[in-house]
Amino acid sequence: MVKIINIGKTEDKNTIFLIGNTAKIECNNFYFTPVRNYDQMIVAGIVVYKESIAKKIAKKIDGLVDYIFVDAEKKISDSHSLSGEPGNIERAVKEVVQKSILITYKANDLTIEAVDAFLSEYYLKEIVGIGGKKVAIIGAGNIGSKLALKLVERGANVFLYRRNKVKLDLIVTYINSIKSQYTVAEAYASISCIEACKDADILIGATNGTPVINKNIISSNLRIRDNFLVIDIGKGSVSKSAIQIAHSKNIEVYRLGVESALEGMIVSLISTHNIFSKRTGRGVFHKVRVVSGGLLAYDNEIIVDNYNDPKIIYGVGNGVGDFERHPNSQAVNKIKSLEEIINKTNDKHTF
Repeated sequence: MVKIINIGKTEDKNTIFLIGNTAKIECNNFYFTPVRNYDQMIVAGIVVYKESIAKKIAKKIDGLVDYIFVDAEKKISDSHSLSGEPGNIERAVKEVVQKSILITYKANDLTIEAVDAFLSEYYLKEIVGIGGKKVAIIGAGNIGSKLALKLVERGANVFLYRRNKVKLDLIVTYINSIKSQYTVAEAYASISCIEACKDADILIGATNGTPVINKNIISSNLRIRDNFLVIDIGKGSVSKSAIQIAHSKNIEVYRLGVESALEGMIVSLISTHNIFSKRTGRGVFHKVRVVSGGLLAYDNEIIVDNYNDPKIIYGVGNGVGDFERHPNSQAVNKIKSLEEIINKTNDKHTF
């Protein structure tokens, strides 16, 4: 903690502390995540298994860092809950944070975005990206099923496997029913890990540390093809023997990195917080009705970047959530009047 505070002061950067939770219980009550030094901020964090630990940590760091981010997903069991209700570290942290700015995030969605971004970059030089490729996802839970939808939308045929066949069939039906009608790719339910992974271009392990991609799967695939991608997003989804066989055939196994996705998520959420808390609203600026920050504009209301002190005019609202494509003369005159006022204000600031 002292480290990120000192770096933040020295380099004049925002300090962020993440409090996450996970369903993958380990012997310790918590573990710290690496300190990450980005261009705009310093980030550290902790992953906890109990509400009580989350609350204690939040109380201790409140006011020492600029922002506290707390995982809003409910992954802690009832037995580790302070209230006896389903585990909720978001509530526990909100009860004690008073000085730092508190923002919630979804860690599972961060993982999904990281995998999606990685695959996009990995196949960037291929004309169709991952379009037409066979992807096997072993572990069709929260992360696996959401990732499957994203990859189907990118044009990959995704073969999913989980032990509960009823839930697996529901997930596959859901994905295929909500994807775009123009998306040819589909999701498929597999009866076994071997079937899902057979001749796959990409093997993804998405379990909570259970080694489901084993040496038999790797060996079976190697008999069909000599090159494929293996990704472990469950921290232990690929067995040690499978990794050894893959490496012996010059096939790299990737462990998901969230560096870029984490930075993007933090920047986006801080920006959303600033916009909502400082620039979301409507008012009258020099007798002109203005609105900003995502509020639905009234008919002929002028949409700007900041209703308190507009610098940019985006257009005229049509009253139903869009811009007026052909504003009337009265609206045009309002825009011209507002532009003159903004320009005069800018000229004063210049001098």
